[in-house]
Amino acid sequence: MTLIEHLDELRSRIIKVGVAFFAVSIIAWFFRERIFDFLLAPAGDALSGRLSVTGVTEQLFTDMKLALYVGFVLTIPVLLYQIWAFVAPAVGDMGRTFTYVLITLASSLFLAGIVFGYYVVLPVGTQLLLNWDPDRYSLVITSQFYLQFTTRFLLAFGIVFELPAATYVAAKLELVDAPLLKRYRKHAIIVNLILAAALTPSPDPFSMLLMGVPMLAMYELS
Repeated sequence: MTLIEHLDELRSRIIKVGVAFFAVSIIAWFFRERIFDFLLAPAGDALSGRLSVTGVTEQLFTDMKLALYVGFVLTIPVLLYQIWAFVAPAVGDMGRTFTYVLITLASSLFLAGIVFGYYVVLPVGTQLLLNWDPDRYSLVITSQFYLQFTTRFLLAFGIVFELPAATYVAAKLELVDAPLLKRYRKHAIIVNLILAAALTPSPDPFSMLLMGVPMLAMYELS
């Protein structure tokens, strides 16, 4: 294929992802209240089911961001498929079966990371932070900061859980193998714990372990 043909193909795949993204985002807009309640649930009773706003348009833009966030998350399988379909010819013929396995694995791991972060780690971190020394601090939590915090945190978990899929592709390309990963296991443990400490929502060791253990499990699974 010529350079122009590659650019045409890239444009076509970007358009497909964009159409899927906006279609899902529009659907998510009609469920914005449920999405809002869903993200607020890990905070428990600390926020009483409400968030503060500091601007006239903040609540509108917050709902729009929530719809776009859900659109992005649910479009991940389409995005992964289009990316792989674009780069696959450059790395050789992997086969249709491998493509489907890869897309299914990567999408499932990403969603599994979000689910794990939402049900296991986020409630612990948010409730610890929101209930920190209430005698000295009065909560005024805005929608902008809380929802930004939760959505980015869940995305971080989704990305962390992609490690086995990335390793699977690298192994197929003969860039890594099991002995190589075993050789650098000690280094991986240190790096994973540092990343866990940086990504967890609270500074306590318990939350760090809640994220560090899955990261190490993903490395071992890889």
